[in-house]
Amino acid sequence: MQNDIEKRVAFLEKEVHNLRLELHQLKSATKDVEQPFPIVMKETSEKGHKEIQRVNNHTNDSVENIRPKNQTIQKPKERPQKVQQPMKQPLPPKKQKSFEEIIVWSLPKIFMVILVLGVLWGLKLISDFGLLSTVVKLVLAYGLSIGLFIIAFTMDKKKKDTTQVLTVVLYGGTFIIGILTTAAGAIIYEVLGLYFALFITFIYIAYGVSICYVKKNEVLSIFVIFTSLLLPYLLEYMNFNGPSILLYVLIIFIAMQLVFIKHIQKIALYISYSFSLLAIMIIWILNQEQPWFYLASAIILNVFLLYVWWHQNKLRGKTIALHEGLLFSLSGLTIAMINLISNEPELALLSLTIVYMVFAYYAYQSKMKQLVDVMGTLSLLSLFNLLLALELSSSLDIVLFPLCAFISVMLAIRIGAKMMKITYSILFTISVFSHLLLSDVKPFWTIEHANYLFILLYLIVIFLFEQKHQNVQVEGKAKVNLSFSGDILPIVITGFFFYYVNIFNYSYISQEYPYATYILLAFMMFVSFFMPKHLTGRLLKYVFIFAFAISMINLLPSHYVFGMDIWLNIIARLVYVCSIIAFMVDILMKGYFYQTWIRKSKIDLDGLHTVCILAVMMLLYGLLNQLQFDQLISPIFVIASKTILLFIVSSISLWISTIQPFRKIKVMGYVVIVFAIFKLVFFDLSSLNLFIRAILFISIGGLGLFLSNKLLSKKGKGEE
Repeated sequence: MQNDIEKRVAFLEKEVHNLRLELHQLKSATKDVEQPFPIVMKETSEKGHKEIQRVNNHTNDSVENIRPKNQTIQKPKERPQKVQQPMKQPLPPKKQKSFEEIIVWSLPKIFMVILVLGVLWGLKLISDFGLLSTVVKLVLAYGLSIGLFIIAFTMDKKKKDTTQVLTVVLYGGTFIIGILTTAAGAIIYEVLGLYFALFITFIYIAYGVSICYVKKNEVLSIFVIFTSLLLPYLLEYMNFNGPSILLYVLIIFIAMQLVFIKHIQKIALYISYSFSLLAIMIIWILNQEQPWFYLASAIILNVFLLYVWWHQNKLRGKTIALHEGLLFSLSGLTIAMINLISNEPELALLSLTIVYMVFAYYAYQSKMKQLVDVMGTLSLLSLFNLLLALELSSSLDIVLFPLCAFISVMLAIRIGAKMMKITYSILFTISVFSHLLLSDVKPFWTIEHANYLFILLYLIVIFLFEQKHQNVQVEGKAKVNLSFSGDILPIVITGFFFYYVNIFNYSYISQEYPYATYILLAFMMFVSFFMPKHLTGRLLKYVFIFAFAISMINLLPSHYVFGMDIWLNIIARLVYVCSIIAFMVDILMKGYFYQTWIRKSKIDLDGLHTVCILAVMMLLYGLLNQLQFDQLISPIFVIASKTILLFIVSSISLWISTIQPFRKIKVMGYVVIVFAIFKLVFFDLSSLNLFIRAILFISIGGLGLFLSNKLLSKKGKGEE
């Protein structure tokens, strides 16, 4: 009896050890995921528990040895007991092809092209030497085509991954060799009858579409649709009428849609649609008759494009914005082509508007908001083109062209399509430049003049809309690159605004100089410092400062003006003087400009104040010259005023140097006062009468004494 108990205990210990090993393996496999015990382990543990309880009735010593081991394998009460559904294993990540694998898989395509070229050149060489007759050459070419198909079909039965690419290439080689052979036999050698060649071509095209349907190779589909759409030009050569050729284009395009729907070949869809539209346009150019057939064909193609695109993009991926942009661009190209085909496209454009509205409704029902935006924008564009076609106004196109480009840019921002945004931004820029070159602001109440304001509004809305959709945050002192929407676009908007102000100034205010523009520029420069940074960007205020400096240089010399320009000239000079003085006072008082801009930058305040003082002195000097040039004051008063101006500038410079440690300003003050005294003694005495001379000397003397007292007081405090 004792031996049986010992054997059973040894058996249970072995089972417990195995269970521990299994538990450890499960934990290492699932890591952080907690899984229930397998059924086998549960049954084994329960069986062991019963055996131990049965042994416990016979001997207490064995129970004491067994109980701790049994407790280590018992499952907690809170552990779930349902284990019927095994845990789903995660799918292994898709292995990406290496560069070597890409090269290896591309070699069959390259070699097939080489083979086709070799066959063509070989046939040409045989023809030149007269070795074989034309019929024999065509038979050999068709034999090669059929042979490639047999080889591909035989290899396809092996169902090996390594032969799939080669079989697709061989199927494609069968198609192209057959098409080229048929075209050569009918057009070049004139051995095959045109209708018989057409029949053979249709057989090969049906074969190509069938292979594309069976094989899910997008490159093969693109190749087949491209080659098939060369046949319309053969039909044109055979003097088929336009509607028959259009019917062929529609049949080929619709047949390929079955392939695109089955295998989700998006790029092939876009390429086939583009070449189909191109075929319709070329056939129209060659025939120039019955435009309704061509308009209806374009609409039918566009409807199939929308339907197949809808089917392919039900599941929205990461590149959905790119595909939405391509859908918009191809549909917009269709609208443009309809306008080119017919001079009366009203009904066709109305049909497209209805089609886009219907698709927008279905997109809304499917809760595809971005597609609703695309279809709604296309509806607006087709409606605008309908209004243009109705010729309600001769100047309506001036407004609608920039408006269409503006709406397209807004849609690109809305759906986040970068390529679409770049493309339509270029179109918008072209439309704006066309308006700037061809339209004027005179007379005042015209559509051309109003469109300047419309374009300015478009630019502002684009900027604000882009800022709303741009969620770029800078943390800490991270370096941020300049962005077009945040930093360059405010400069573009400001440049367009001042261009409009400038031409408005020359048209209605000033005749020679843009004084109104100068005044507004100074005002806008100060406003830009108070505006939020996300509205002005990081470059606009520096552009304003540069433009302000250039305008100030233009105001330094005397201008030959008359009429209202005389007073605008004076006002502009005074505005610039007051602007610089206000800027200097704010910095000296450590006001808004100093706290928000100067304090954070590494600008030499000594040199900055020196430049500002010289600029004010030169502007006032130029103002006095302008007053004398316009004969508003006498020359004697101008001479005295210039001397007083020099002494005032030197006094202010030296006074500033007493309250701030500005060495450059102090040196400039001494230089200016020496120059003022030299001018007073050697030039002014001989030019002024006694009364003016007395007033001048009294003023300068009093000013000099006041300044000397300030300087001496400052020096005395420094010595103490």
